[in-house]
Amino acid sequence: MSEGPRPGDDDYEDLPSNVIALRGVSTKARYGAPVLVLSIFFLGLGLMFVDFRVGALVIAGAVVLALVLRIVLPTRQAGLLVVRTKAIDVTVLAILAVGLVILALIVPPPS
Repeated sequence: MSEGPRPGDDDYEDLPSNVIALRGVSTKARYGAPVLVLSIFFLGLGLMFVDFRVGALVIAGAVVLALVLRIVLPTRQAGLLVVRTKAIDVTVLAILAVGLVILALIVPPPS
């Protein structure tokens, strides 16, 4: 039974660079940053049932945290926050964070 591509195999070169970058990285390093971000995200999701604006701002804070972690951490330590190149990841996260903050501030409170 094959364990998958290994360095030196022909198939190894066909893997995306983010998968190759995570090879040999410990589980804690791979999942640490995304688990922290998702924990804050789900906290914000729960808060949305109490106060939409606060929940949306907490979710925006989780996206900003993901943005900061993607900028600060090297690719091998950013783990599953790595989707594309760093520039694309940072751009998408920044647009999403700004959009969520604007959404939280524009939506009127319930009457």
